[in-house]
Amino acid sequence: MLTLFAFIVAIGLLVFIHEFGHYWVARRCGVGVLTFSIGFGRPIYQWQRGQTTWQIALIPLGGYVKMLDESEGEVAPALRQFAFNTQHPAKKMAIAFAGPLANLLLASFIYAGLYAYGVVTLKPLVATVAMDSIAAKAGLRAGDVLQRVNGDAVQSWDQAQVSIFGAASQKELKLEVATPQGERSFTLDLSTLNSDDFDQHILSRLGLSPYATTNQIAYVQEKGAAARAGLQVGDVVLMLNQQPLTSWLEFQRYIAQNPSQPFELQIRRGAQTQNLTITPDVVDQDGKKIGRIGVSPANDAALYQSMQQTIRLSPVQALLGGIEKTYDLSVLTVKMFGKMLVGAISPKQISGPLGIAEFAGQSAAMGWVAYLQCLALISVSLGVLNLMPVPILDGGHLLYHGYEWLTGRTIPAWLAVVLQKIGIFLLLMLMALALFNDAQRFLFGLG
Repeated sequence: MLTLFAFIVAIGLLVFIHEFGHYWVARRCGVGVLTFSIGFGRPIYQWQRGQTTWQIALIPLGGYVKMLDESEGEVAPALRQFAFNTQHPAKKMAIAFAGPLANLLLASFIYAGLYAYGVVTLKPLVATVAMDSIAAKAGLRAGDVLQRVNGDAVQSWDQAQVSIFGAASQKELKLEVATPQGERSFTLDLSTLNSDDFDQHILSRLGLSPYATTNQIAYVQEKGAAARAGLQVGDVVLMLNQQPLTSWLEFQRYIAQNPSQPFELQIRRGAQTQNLTITPDVVDQDGKKIGRIGVSPANDAALYQSMQQTIRLSPVQALLGGIEKTYDLSVLTVKMFGKMLVGAISPKQISGPLGIAEFAGQSAAMGWVAYLQCLALISVSLGVLNLMPVPILDGGHLLYHGYEWLTGRTIPAWLAVVLQKIGIFLLLMLMALALFNDAQRFLFGLG
């Protein structure tokens, strides 16, 4: 229920802001607006205000503003001056641009408000480096602090992840880090990654994590080797083969390198210690046989808490920070879309209504700050998507009106119809891809 409510509020608000941008500028330009609709299809609620019919329609996946226009019906001579088609191309462009701009402004103000309130982020300290990972092979160690990613300064894990996304299609990733021995540079080899790997799990694929682990068991796989031996959630591993266990990575490495070889563990369960003998299961990983017992460790909550930092800015700095954040995300969105077109990033990253609903629901469950961040991010995506130079989108209309301004004539009616059909086809293909990705994730557990 929370997911559905969060989704409806998010889509309703963002669509309203987008369409109100079109509406407000159209009215400022003297253009008559006949209908303001949130949603498509049959209206379920309507009211009249002035000459405009405001409505909420059945399908809540978008909206529209219908303006007085001779191309869509007969207009009385006395009202012709208020028709959209009779306006100067500059006014038409302003009206088309206003919707996406409204979304980008909303995102800027949300981020500005959050910066003024105080945003909790994580210092870019590497708490864990997975064994035999890309990061480990490059030489990174737990305790290193990221300072620059491909030349971009980073002050949080969020910034680091955004910069790493920008490295999609590149063969190397350059990191500048502060180590106990001083500042050093590392080059990560990305040649083993493919387009599907650049997703929300990119940090773990590189072997980097802001989460440090303890030797306490947080999860035991049902019917796994550990469960069969009697290991339980909450147990603390003290010794491995009668030797003190110094880290979870040491434990993990030993298990992986010794498939089918029994080993002895000493654990603490409550106030008592026990000895267990475990024989790892054999699994295939990239063609190599490794051991696995089916357990996960608990995170080091104290270290994680020490990594948290609050960014709180003055009103002016917050506003500038909000604008900068929106600009950076807009540029990243354009870059990611371009890399998707050339195959550097998998189109599986495109989400449909179910993916957006899940994102909104999870954010709402985490609190209002996370939900506002979710709204801002979706608002940026909506604004940038609508500026794409595709017929039927606002970006396509900007091209039409720009052509009219430069040449003094509108595009031929037959060409406008053809381009509109192409735009509808492309949009339907994008929607089909998004729905297909949703189906894979939520119905079949893929992706």
